[in-house]
Amino acid sequence: MNTLLAILAPTYGRRSATARRSLALALAAVPSLSHAQSAAPAAAPPTVASLGTCILASGATIPDCQIAYRAFGPLSPARDNVVLIPTFFAGRSEDHRFMLGDYVDTTKYHVIVADAFADGHSSSPSNVAPTAREAFRDLTIRDMVDAHHLLLTERLGIRHVRAIVGISMGGFQVFEWAVRYPTFADAYVPVVGTPRVTASDRLIFRALISGAENSNRSGVPSDSVWEQLSRIETLFMRTPQALRSLGIAKVDHEVTAMANGYRRSWSLDDYAAQLRAIERHDITIPFRGDLSRAAAAVRGRLLVVYSPDDHMVSSGPAAEFARLAGAETLDIPSECGHSLFWCEQAKVGAAVRMFIDRAAATVIAPAVPSPNRTP
Repeated sequence: MNTLLAILAPTYGRRSATARRSLALALAAVPSLSHAQSAAPAAAPPTVASLGTCILASGATIPDCQIAYRAFGPLSPARDNVVLIPTFFAGRSEDHRFMLGDYVDTTKYHVIVADAFADGHSSSPSNVAPTAREAFRDLTIRDMVDAHHLLLTERLGIRHVRAIVGISMGGFQVFEWAVRYPTFADAYVPVVGTPRVTASDRLIFRALISGAENSNRSGVPSDSVWEQLSRIETLFMRTPQALRSLGIAKVDHEVTAMANGYRRSWSLDDYAAQLRAIERHDITIPFRGDLSRAAAAVRGRLLVVYSPDDHMVSSGPAAEFARLAGAETLDIPSECGHSLFWCEQAKVGAAVRMFIDRAAATVIAPAVPSPNRTP
């Protein structure tokens, strides 16, 4: 049993009747990733940094490339207490406020929540010149990571961070960070993310992509499109048992609320661009498809958080990568499935905070060139 699980083990035993009732109440309030912001008060606009021209992995370019971000907590005089949070799928920096305090202590750390490409804040199909939109057809998770690296190093003067913590698509980015910039952080913490998608994951993502792209092209009203996409997301965000516990009326209400949140603030083109990046995600490509070679590139401390009950992002690759990299893991069986980050927030947050604090005192091993880092 790994260190964190040993410390927290008493909370992960067989659920009592009281615990099951508590979980049922929690499930009723669990949003999808995209719906996490709908009940939150409006936030002030983020800071937007101009990066010049961004060259993507495909070779396409985004002129006047921009990354939006929000910062919380004091920055130390030495600028050595930074924690980066890359955004999850269909989420923006303001949607990550629930992580402040619970996942990262903002009295100790300067937390930068950076918006991913195609979220409507950072450069996206919906806010760039028409001639630049085609660049997003082949957007990758690597592109998101490279832009955030440029933001930190060239615009904010930050050459090293304490930790990078990400949920879901944010976790995909953390895995990419860990092998592409292996000495940039003391700690890397992907939560319900994966180093590469599986066949079952890809089927889900392709269904969502097809729904967004085909319906958009055929002129189907966007309200109907968002309703259908929200049904698919709701189906896989938690386990079937969790949905049965909620009942038909509550699930239908959740689907409608999610669709309403999307139609108020999201573009189908942005949504599809992020999904395409997720669907093709595989950090092993520069390592000839070898997960063990990718894991060997890791230099910082790594905590991998996942649930075997995740139906949206299969936990197998994350668990295997953790084993190969000698990482610490937090494996939580839960009816919440992919929504583990939310309804097990206190447990996951406590583990993440503890891990960051311990990793802050760790000396990073000497830099080893990463095979996929272009000059």
